[in-house]
Amino acid sequence: MLNYVEGMERHTPVSAVNRILPFAVEASWATNRWESLQKFTNKYQGDRTENFNICVAQALLHLQKGKKKDFLDEMNALRERVGSSLTFSTTTSLQACHEPMLNAHVLTDLELIAGVSGDHGQHVQDTVKTLDRRLAVLGSYVNDKQYLLGIRRAAMELMRYASHVS
Repeated sequence: MLNYVEGMERHTPVSAVNRILPFAVEASWATNRWESLQKFTNKYQGDRTENFNICVAQALLHLQKGKKKDFLDEMNALRERVGSSLTFSTTTSLQACHEPMLNAHVLTDLELIAGVSGDHGQHVQDTVKTLDRRLAVLGSYVNDKQYLLGIRRAAMELMRYASHVS
């Protein structure tokens, strides 16, 4: 996927590249290719707040660099964006609000992993138990679980790396 995007971006209009970059950043964080994540996040043209994956990629990059304040700012902007998408018409059914609810779930998990959710004294084992319970809430949504687990793994890897560097 990443090689395809590399070749595609040289010969493709910006609008088409912007449509594929969210998948490329997801592939980047899933494979621990942080340089690719940075490159593809930077290549996104337009308002990046319009795309959840691009914003998550930016938040992960802030974690990688140990920029907790920038991470928090990104999370707050994302949470505001997700919250504003929950209108009367999008909350009339669980199916209608599935994506914003999954996005909110992702944001909370990222905050738990980064240790900025207010539970500063919480032990790693308690956080893992909490994350396990939160994963069970997704029920049989296998694609959602795979997506969430990929983001969690990337965040945990970055937090592990940051703790070794510090």
